[in-house]
Amino acid sequence: MLLEKKLEIVGEEAFNAHPEIPSLAEVVAKECGGLPLALVTIGRAMACKRTPQEWNYAIQMLKNSASEFSGMGDEVLPLLKFSYDNLASEKIRSCFLYCALFPEDASIQRDNLIHLWMGEGFLDEYADISGAIDQGYDIIGSLLYACLLEEYGILHLKMHDVIRDMALWIVCGCGTTTNNGFLVQTNAQLSELPSVEKWNEFYMISLMRNHIESLSETPMCPNLLTLFLTRNRLCQIPDNFFEFMPKLRVLDLSQNFSLTHFPVGVSKLATLEHLDLSQSEVKELPREL
Repeated sequence: MLLEKKLEIVGEEAFNAHPEIPSLAEVVAKECGGLPLALVTIGRAMACKRTPQEWNYAIQMLKNSASEFSGMGDEVLPLLKFSYDNLASEKIRSCFLYCALFPEDASIQRDNLIHLWMGEGFLDEYADISGAIDQGYDIIGSLLYACLLEEYGILHLKMHDVIRDMALWIVCGCGTTTNNGFLVQTNAQLSELPSVEKWNEFYMISLMRNHIESLSETPMCPNLLTLFLTRNRLCQIPDNFFEFMPKLRVLDLSQNFSLTHFPVGVSKLATLEHLDLSQSEVKELPREL
């Protein structure tokens, strides 16, 4: 393999850290199958590895991850999951997976994303909001460095569609019958809510960018933390729609351009931390809130 390809995997500093690393870098490159996105993301994950033991462990992780994805029909996914597994903390992994709630090719506003993370309780508590915002930007920096997010102008971010596929695969149970509590149906041309009978299983629901006009049922959601109904066609919301959502922390109803009245039922959301009504016609909140 060409020296340039090895350097693409490891970086020059790590490449020269130990005489065994160049040959181990070649093994990693073969595991990547020459796929550019995998080479970049795994190269970033390996840049801090300085000993043969770390490299051997990483190679074994790659092989194990590939077996988890057998039958998926996309050889790049296990390689990308390796980069996810190598993120520095569970906090950063949670923040990354959260980005999969946004539609494919969505432009994600940085500050809004950080405020959502704050609402979810992902960030540490600080004496003032600026500390949490700084931590949010630090996490974004980590995800950008790992090539799990991409810059989109100065104020926005994007997630590569294959990276998003990997994130959704993780949150939906990694191919098992177990769902990790996410329901994501964005840009799905829905004209009504998906069956609410199973909503009691979910912690996070994203129905962004659909054609839903009404919320006619009252779902039982004892575990629901997050509900995105962004950019639908809602005109009104029944007062009892939120009645059985005792843990809801984040509610996004933005870009429902015909929504004029907000229901009194929102006052029952005692745990609500983040509410977005921007680009709707709601002019005031109920007094009960």
